[in-house]
Amino acid sequence: MATAKPEDRIASVLVALFSIAFLMGAFYIKKPIYPQQLGPDAFPKAIGFLMTLLSIIYLFQAFLGKTRDDDKRAEIIGAEDKLEERTNFKLMGLVLLDMVAYALLFEPLGFAIATLLALTIGVLILDRRHILRDFVIAFVGSFGIYFAFSLLLRVDLPKGPLALLGL
Repeated sequence: MATAKPEDRIASVLVALFSIAFLMGAFYIKKPIYPQQLGPDAFPKAIGFLMTLLSIIYLFQAFLGKTRDDDKRAEIIGAEDKLEERTNFKLMGLVLLDMVAYALLFEPLGFAIATLLALTIGVLILDRRHILRDFVIAFVGSFGIYFAFSLLLRVDLPKGPLALLGL
């Protein structure tokens, strides 16, 4: 264990503030008119409590100096080669552009197709070693989540062109 860097301390405070704001926002979600066992605020509150708990742990680690060295952290996640690299703003810009395109195409293309495209493009931007495998994972994941939410949970997600197929 090494002493925490000032960046870690600043990040821990920002994450804690964001988590607390998220949790407070979850309490402002309006209750439905008809009583339900689980209202629309249950999931955001659960995530908010979990985020706040984890951010408090991170805060204590950062201020008590119980953070891991970057070398050990990189070794754990298998990113030793990435440690020496400088920030790649072009790559960050492409990922940001991918997310903006996803947000703009979400309604017209529907959840499943827009998510499939965003994940596939994201993989192409970040890592081109396993394109076919990653495409299959993106396809199964996006359509699997779509069908799980629309059929099992009866959540109405944007259909896009899938509406023409009756899905």
